[in-house]
Amino acid sequence: MARHKNRHIQAAIEYAIGRGWRLKLAGSRAHIWGTLYCPMQERTGCFARIFSTPRVPEAHAADIRRTVDQCEHGP
Repeated sequence: MARHKNRHIQAAIEYAIGRGWRLKLAGSRAHIWGTLYCPMQERTGCFARIFSTPRVPEAHAADIRRTVDQCEHGP
């Protein structure tokens, strides 16, 4: 698995993966680092975009965790 440069965001990614979410890395020319998708394997499932260099990494990590916690399609 690829690792994010920021430790707070990496911890949030590991938190999501531990709850059944999957990570898809973006291409080399994308503005985002990757996308997390919830366990629901359909188009209507939840997702969270992961930015490469957010302005406040701790807040971005908290947003990722919040999205995972509020997902209704849990394992």
